[in-house]
Amino acid sequence: MIPSILINDERLCKGIKFKNFKDAGSPASTARAHNHQGADELIVSDINASKKNKLPNFDILSKISKEIFMPLTFFGGISSISLARKCMDIGTDKIGLNTQAIENPKLIRDISRQFGSQAVVIGVDILKKNNSYYVFDHRNSSIFNNLNPFDWIKKAVRMGAGEIRVMSVANEGTLNGYDYELYFKVRSLVNVPIILEGGCGSLNDISKAFDCGIDGVALGSLLVFADNNLIKIKKHLITNNKNVRE
Repeated sequence: MIPSILINDERLCKGIKFKNFKDAGSPASTARAHNHQGADELIVSDINASKKNKLPNFDILSKISKEIFMPLTFFGGISSISLARKCMDIGTDKIGLNTQAIENPKLIRDISRQFGSQAVVIGVDILKKNNSYYVFDHRNSSIFNNLNPFDWIKKAVRMGAGEIRVMSVANEGTLNGYDYELYFKVRSLVNVPIILEGGCGSLNDISKAFDCGIDGVALGSLLVFADNNLIKIKKHLITNNKNVRE
């Protein structure tokens, strides 16, 4: 179970379908709470870095890394080896690449050769529309033309990505449940760990993800805006005989 927090300048935020973001508190204190509750990992995404062509928010990253003792993946504005190295020096365990990798696929190979494939996570935001799937560009709420999401995922793994985070854009922030069909499509293509994100709204959604064999589930709104925490979620899973770390 992987809490996923979005950073908007100095604050934690959460939206629905990548829009209408609301303030959701302090990133560092939220990360501390997740750490104390036994999160397996933490994903942090700086949503402004790529959108506004800014450097990653190293100050917030540093504050978060000092509060946790679990693996940390950081997304946002990492467009070079030097920026990836600075994130690693601050405390990041895995480098998250999204639009930067689409625009410069060589970056995947460069970072994986420098730090190992296990340190490269490719984030793919996928929009389902009229039963077709598209790669979504969060910077301008458009889609990438002539880029098949499943071909892109296979290419990213061939180039050295050690993990894939699949975001269902249509489900993001809705609390309507994960897109399990999307997970199975990706699972049939690659053998690296897959994190599914977007739409988790209940404890039963997480139980179903475990039953599907999903490697990791990213949790956002369920932890931010619902009456849930990781301790409660783990108790539910243990009660239902799911194999989780206590």
